[in-house]
Amino acid sequence: MLVLIVGPLTAWIARRAARERKEATDSLEHFTVRMPAAPRVILAACAVLFELIMLAAYVWQGLSLGIWDHALVWFGHAMALAGMGIWALVSLPRLDVDGEYIVIRTALGRRKRAMFSQITRATLHTQMMSVVLYAGDCGGERKLATVNLEGTCATNLLARLAQEGIEVADAVQAPMTKARLCWAAIKPLTLVFVGMAMVFSLVIAFMALFTDEGAGLLVIIPFLFILIGGVLPLIMLSMPIRGAHEITLQERELGFSFAQEMAARGATGTEFEDDDWFVSISNARIVAFRRDYIKRLSAVEGTESGDRCVVTAKNGKKHKVYAAGSTLEDLRTWYRRGPRQRSMADRAADALETLV
Repeated sequence: MLVLIVGPLTAWIARRAARERKEATDSLEHFTVRMPAAPRVILAACAVLFELIMLAAYVWQGLSLGIWDHALVWFGHAMALAGMGIWALVSLPRLDVDGEYIVIRTALGRRKRAMFSQITRATLHTQMMSVVLYAGDCGGERKLATVNLEGTCATNLLARLAQEGIEVADAVQAPMTKARLCWAAIKPLTLVFVGMAMVFSLVIAFMALFTDEGAGLLVIIPFLFILIGGVLPLIMLSMPIRGAHEITLQERELGFSFAQEMAARGATGTEFEDDDWFVSISNARIVAFRRDYIKRLSAVEGTESGDRCVVTAKNGKKHKVYAAGSTLEDLRTWYRRGPRQRSMADRAADALETLV
């Protein structure tokens, strides 16, 4: 199921969404930020498809076997409602820019109106793919909106904020350590898994309420959260731990403390570049190397496990580094030419490239 359906479907959605973002308007005066059409259409189609599949199974079983299992119908209803609920959460939020005015619609359908002159600052969280806008008034600063970075014209919004002279800061300001990098790498996946557990739990609660199984089904819910919300994120933790282990090898070889080095350089968040260090998170993996540890960098190549390059250390040890191709190319560019000066809009564009 995952290999034959979910993987290709996810890749298709990512490509269509990237094309929609590319074809969107370049105007900074009039644009709309919202989730691309492809994932919204797929979610709505899946909701209807769940209902039809369960209804077809109900009718076939009744006509051929004489067993009219009403639980199938209720299961179809539950899955359809869950699908439409996710569709609403994805489809309703939008941000419309019309000259100096911003009109925001939240996931609950609530509308807010503001002007760019009221926005005091914004924060960008590249791992969570979100931009948060803050507005100030006589009552103090308040959170105005959270904008999905994957939406069409999200980079237009960042460019407009820069044009207005509104500060866009990194949402993560904590000192950089290996543990924080590992958590930042799997945090989005963890939230997705917890969300899946919540959706499945609501489906089970719906079935318990409207079928003969009753409260017996509710016993499954804690196990869902343990398995999907707990065990799966721990399994995914193996991806960033490999990068953290590579940092540890560098610490032993060169005799330094990563946390102390980052603190001395004022590095915070999840990305950092200077003459000596390249640190980034890509596809739930940590890519972090100190220049004097590297002897040679190979070209980026595609494999069945994803894009990778080989880093040869000064002691001859070879590291197979897996990440998005754009991140690995950034690593090679840094090694050849030194650190880049990147704005928040550049970081957002780099984050979007890893999705395709």
